[in-house]
Amino acid sequence: VIENDLSIGDEIALKPGPTTLEYRGQYLPVTDMLYFVSDTGVVPILEQVKAVLPSGTSSVKNVNVVWVNKKSEQFELAYDQLEEEFFKFNTKLEVGCCLVDDYLYMENNGEIIESVPDFRPGAMAVVAGPTEFVRQAERFLKSRGYPNEVICALP
Repeated sequence: VIENDLSIGDEIALKPGPTTLEYRGQYLPVTDMLYFVSDTGVVPILEQVKAVLPSGTSSVKNVNVVWVNKKSEQFELAYDQLEEEFFKFNTKLEVGCCLVDDYLYMENNGEIIESVPDFRPGAMAVVAGPTEFVRQAERFLKSRGYPNEVICALP
């Protein structure tokens, strides 16, 4: 929809629900954010990334964005914006762009394994993208030790 309905320079507004990013874990404060996204799931996290990166704006010390797509062209949607944030905050932000043939086999993809940090207390994971990706990403994160209560899936 976004690809066909918008032109370069058009803007969109997103309004997340009131409990979309409600942290249900026991490990406060949140010091590490993982945004595990696919396809247009990167769009709603761009502003979140920008909000937590500047010093003094949050308790977050490390941000990882792992963007998984089936086609390299899909990275064109927000690659420039993520790159800009990386150059501003390269000691706090890590970005991984990973290609997959199928979401089902993410645990066999070395790039994803390397890009997704193991769970540690204080971490929160946000998953966004197509329904099948979200399901498989949640499964993958749990296999990496992330408790269910620290994983938030955006609709």
